Amino acid sequence: MYCKTVNECFQEINAYCAGESWGQPLLVNTENFNDFQTVLQRLEADANKQCVFVSQFTQKNGLPIIDDAIAKIVGKDTFVLVGTSQAVMLRNETAVDALVDELLGLSISGHAIVLLSHCKKFIDRYLQRDLRYDRRVILVAGSPSPLPQIKLTDNEAVCVGFKPLNGIQGLLKYMEKMDDNRLQAHPTLTVLTNFKTTLFRQSLYSVSESTGIYDAICQKYPDLTLTKNNYGTQEQWSWLLEVMKDVDTFSAFVCSHFGATTNLIAHLDSVLESDDKNMLWLLWLAMQVFGVGTNKYVARIISHADSVDVFERSLYNELLDIKYDDPLFDIYYAERKRILDNIPENLPYIDDYCDQIGKYEKYAVRYLTSTSERERYELVRCLSIYDYSEEEVSEILKNGFPDIYCYMQPFTFDVLNTKLPDADSPLRKELTDYFIQYKQQKLTNRIYDDFITKVDNHAVDRPFMKLQPRSSIVSKLDKNKTGFFFFDALGVEYLAFIQSKCERYGLVFEVSVGRCELPSITSENKEFENTCPNVKKISDLDELKHHSMIYDYETCPYPIHLFRELEIIDTELRRIQTQLAQGTIEKAVILSDHGASRLAVLYGKESTSNIELSEKGVHSGRCCKIDDDPNLPQASYEDGYAVLANYERFKGSRAANLEVHGGATLEEVLVPVITLVRKPDNITYCFVEPVIKYKMGQDAKITLFSNMSMKQPRIQVNGIFYNGTFVGDKKHAEFVMPELKRTNSYEAFVYDGDKNVGVTLSFRIERATKQKNLFGL
Repeated sequence: MYCKTVNECFQEINAYCAGESWGQPLLVNTENFNDFQTVLQRLEADANKQCVFVSQFTQKNGLPIIDDAIAKIVGKDTFVLVGTSQAVMLRNETAVDALVDELLGLSISGHAIVLLSHCKKFIDRYLQRDLRYDRRVILVAGSPSPLPQIKLTDNEAVCVGFKPLNGIQGLLKYMEKMDDNRLQAHPTLTVLTNFKTTLFRQSLYSVSESTGIYDAICQKYPDLTLTKNNYGTQEQWSWLLEVMKDVDTFSAFVCSHFGATTNLIAHLDSVLESDDKNMLWLLWLAMQVFGVGTNKYVARIISHADSVDVFERSLYNELLDIKYDDPLFDIYYAERKRILDNIPENLPYIDDYCDQIGKYEKYAVRYLTSTSERERYELVRCLSIYDYSEEEVSEILKNGFPDIYCYMQPFTFDVLNTKLPDADSPLRKELTDYFIQYKQQKLTNRIYDDFITKVDNHAVDRPFMKLQPRSSIVSKLDKNKTGFFFFDALGVEYLAFIQSKCERYGLVFEVSVGRCELPSITSENKEFENTCPNVKKISDLDELKHHSMIYDYETCPYPIHLFRELEIIDTELRRIQTQLAQGTIEKAVILSDHGASRLAVLYGKESTSNIELSEKGVHSGRCCKIDDDPNLPQASYEDGYAVLANYERFKGSRAANLEVHGGATLEEVLVPVITLVRKPDNITYCFVEPVIKYKMGQDAKITLFSNMSMKQPRIQVNGIFYNGTFVGDKKHAEFVMPELKRTNSYEAFVYDGDKNVGVTLSFRIERATKQKNLFGL
């Protein structure tokens, strides 16, 4: 019969025990462990009833003898049998069914109450066969409790932090007294026994072999149950259990080491720097449990990596499994780069990564960053052997190689920085285009035929002679409270890079482009040392080009040295910025003796002239001392030197290591004079009205405001400079721009005199429309 409550159940039990013996036991089944214990405790409290526990009939280190327990309840007294269902459920369903059959057919002399657990479905089968069994069975209603999981182990040493149940007898004894609270506290029961799981493969319980320390730590710290045993070795789990003995949860332990369970990625650099393998494993394990936040790249690695041993390598290599045209590739690439920029460099992993990107051939460059020397090498190698559009190169550099990207930006030679006679003004654009092409060829390690033609023409025309000499520019400098810095071999090719860095470092950049003296060697170009006080010489750039012990064109034909060139320049700019910030100097002037040519080294051909050098190492054959003018169309004769203005070298000379100077190509001869000052704090520039209402027949006008008085306000729009006229005071300047007539948005670069103040402002021109009244007039 069915009883809704335990009280109803006891009414039936009391009625059964108060009457004459039926000759059969009364079976009482509960599906809920709390109900089971409530019934058992009330029966145990009755002194008139003898409780018989199956666990008491278990052989030492053996299995229970259930028949012996059943034999104890067939006498004339009142008995309570406990634990039979728990014991046979260890076997299989057939054993449970056989037990129910045996108990329903058991003959006894007195009264016997058999407490069963989770046997309803078996009892129901017999009730459906014979309704007469109904009066001999009580089924207590209630929500079924889940069954415990059972782990078997034969080694008590691995059960750190808890005591395992001693054999099958200890297991049955525990389950005979188990309620839902105990089950919730210990859903997995570890049993110390020599029995193997194969003996219980058909058990109604989940019986498996204990994995030792891992099971122990999961029982003690439930917030680790989301992990897997193979996430760590036995030694790692043992270490974790030992160091966590004074905390209650894994999350509390993680917080004690990393401050929180969030933003764990931020600790990668310090953990890898410490080279503490346990801490790296702990961080990795914490990421497995608590996640990695919004970082999709590391989240992908964590989801794939089942071991910390592959985690660090995956930080480098995971990107290899993602196609460059994947919609998320750019996100993965950027997140990987940010991580690798911060963690210690692992050269074997970097080499392995670079060895594998070759499978993407031309598109391998999309997987590279400026993080390591090897990746920088792979970039210039790929750019040298594959063809890319300018747009592709720009995108690659912008994403992964920011310094090279800045270097490759066009530098505009304009009326402010390149003084020329009016008749020669087209030369400015020619110079701008020339150095754009020069840098493209230097980076991609090739020379275009049309560029060689251009150089050969320049060698005859020598347009550089139209520029003012450096000495003329230097003579006009204000040398008061100025620091002078002589960069040996700093050509104009670096101006876009220097300008970009100055903007970042809060420096106002002003440059004048001139020409050096021929030949373009240092001994002929040091006149400023006599006119400028305390000139600091910086030779690293020139030493790199000529005497590098690392880079050599013969052993490595790719322009890997370009990265070092920019690093040298950037280091010195930072030092200058520091001196300006400290007030040691109020102004800095960068001077150069000459530039250098990489393409002359790539060209690698000797001149067909009869001139031959007696000293092979002198100036790499770009110039040669000679008594008389050799009258070569592509060479200049200056101060007793024959100076080649094309990309050849004189016979008998030794090819340069990386770059060469001494000749008269534009990249060798053009030199900058750069003035740097600190950008003043809290200076504001804005347009009073950034929208110009343009009317036909009228010039576009706009008014610039500054919160400080301006000296010579100027703006540059679309390459054209406009001088401002003060309006009312020196804080307002009006600009008239007759060339701007189209409705469009524009950018204006703000200047004070010849100085670019580092401010770019936007404005828009809109057509003014006539207003109509209600009558259309």
